[in-house]
Amino acid sequence: MYDMIIIGRDVSSLIAAAAAANQGLKTLLITEGEQETEYRDSGYAFPIDPTPLSGFGYGQTVSRLLEEFHFSAVDAPKMLLMDPALQVILPDNRVDIFHDPSHMIADLIREFPLQEAEIRRLYHAVFKGSSRIERWIGQDSAGHSPNTLHPALQRIIRLLAAIAGSHTIALHGSGKNSTLHRVVEAQLAILSHLDIDGSLMPFLSAYLLSLPAKGIFYPLGGRKAWLTWLRKQYIASGGEVLDGSSVIRIDTTSGIIIDIEQNGTSATLHGAALIVSANWEKLNLLLFQRRVFHGVVRRLGLNRPTGYPFCLHLGVQQDALPDKMAPYCAVVPDEKKSVRRQNLVFLERSLPGETDRAPDGKRALTATVFLEESPLVVDDARLKETAKTIMDSLEPFLPFLRESIDYVNIEKSIAFARRSQEVVNQKYRLRKYSFLALNTLPPATPLRNVLLTGGILRAGLGFEGEILAGLDAATGAINAFRRRGRE
Repeated sequence: MYDMIIIGRDVSSLIAAAAAANQGLKTLLITEGEQETEYRDSGYAFPIDPTPLSGFGYGQTVSRLLEEFHFSAVDAPKMLLMDPALQVILPDNRVDIFHDPSHMIADLIREFPLQEAEIRRLYHAVFKGSSRIERWIGQDSAGHSPNTLHPALQRIIRLLAAIAGSHTIALHGSGKNSTLHRVVEAQLAILSHLDIDGSLMPFLSAYLLSLPAKGIFYPLGGRKAWLTWLRKQYIASGGEVLDGSSVIRIDTTSGIIIDIEQNGTSATLHGAALIVSANWEKLNLLLFQRRVFHGVVRRLGLNRPTGYPFCLHLGVQQDALPDKMAPYCAVVPDEKKSVRRQNLVFLERSLPGETDRAPDGKRALTATVFLEESPLVVDDARLKETAKTIMDSLEPFLPFLRESIDYVNIEKSIAFARRSQEVVNQKYRLRKYSFLALNTLPPATPLRNVLLTGGILRAGLGFEGEILAGLDAATGAINAFRRRGRE
C-alpha cells in the first residue's frame, strides 16, 4: 500500500515523486521499459534530450526547489554557466547570445546595425515583461503564500497584462522574413516546448528571451549525470522505484489499484493517489477509456504535437568544430523562412576533456530537427533522408564535418528516436489567441486522487516547465491524499 504512485519515465514524473517523498509519503515511481537517459555507443554518450537547462541560478526555479527538498549537493554534478548561453547561426550571420545583457544586445546590434533602435526597444520590453512573468510563476508555485485576489479576477488582470505585453515584445518594422526575426524565433524554438509562431508571440516569450541573461547551464557529464543524481536523492529520501515493469491494468473506482507484470510474475499495487505522465504511451488505453476522463482527453487533444524531435548522433574529431562554437547552437539554413518546418538544426556538443562523453580529442555532437510526424510512424527511408538533409544543412557552417566523422550509425539513431518519444518533449501547438501561454493544461482530472504531469502541462516554459509540472502534480496529489485522510 502506497500513499502515492507515479507512472512515467520523464523528468516531471521524477520531480513529482521526489516532492511526494520529501513530504514523508510512501511513494512509488513506476518506470516502464528500458531506463535510458542517454544513447551510448563506441565510446560516445549522447543525451536522450539535448535541450538546454535553465533555472539553476541562485534563487531560481530548480535551485529553489532542490533547496526546499534538502537534497545534498555533495555529489551533485557541476552545473556550468554557459557564456555565450547559445549561438544562432545563419548563412551570413553568427549571433552570440551572451549571459550579460549588455553584451547580448551589443552583439545583436553588431550583426544588425540598422535595427539598433528596435533591438534596444525589444529587450527593454523583454526584461520588463520577464520580471512580471517570474513574479506570476512564484505566486503559482508551491511553498508560496496564495495570492489574495480572487482567482477569476487574477486571471482577468493577467490576461489584460499579457495582451498588452505581447504587443510590446512583437518585432516592429523588421518584417516576418528579416534575419533578426529568425534569431528571435530560433531562441524560442530551443527554449520552449511550444510551437511558437514568431509573427504572434505570446507574452511568455519575454521570459524565454530573458533566459540567457538568467543563465543557461550545462551539467558536467551531460544531462544523464544530473538525472542520475536526482534519482539517487529521491531514493535516499525514502522513495521507491520499480524499473522495467509493465502496467497491465488500472482501477480507480475505489482508491488506486494497479496490476503489473515484471520478469514473468504479476503483482497488485494499492495507492491512495496516482500521478500519471501525459507522455505515457498507455495513458488512453489503461486510464482514459473511462467516460469520466473524456474532458481531459479533449483538452489534451487541443494541444497535439506539431513537432517531433529526431536526433542524429555524431562522433567527430575535435578539430572539425570551430573554437568559438557554443555547446548549444541553432543553425538556420534559410533566413528567409520560419524556423518551423525543419528550418532549424539544434546542435548540442560535449565539452573539451569530457572523456566520459567522447574519446580524447573528439566530441559527441547531437543534431536535432523537429518532424511534422512522429518517428514512430515515419518509415526508415524518410528518416534516412532526414539524416542526409541534416548533414547538408550543416555543411556551410561545418565544411569539414563529413570528413571528420569518427562515429555515426543512422539506423541506431532512428531506433533510439522511436523508443525515446515517451521521454522527450515534442513541440505543442499554441492555442489560438493564447496571449499568455504560461499554463498549457491543469494537472487536475475529474478524480481528485488522479493527476497528470509532464512537460505538456507547462509547455511554454521548456525545461523549467517540466520541473514545475511535476511539482504542480505532486502538490495536488498531496492535498488530495490529506483530504482523503481527514475524511
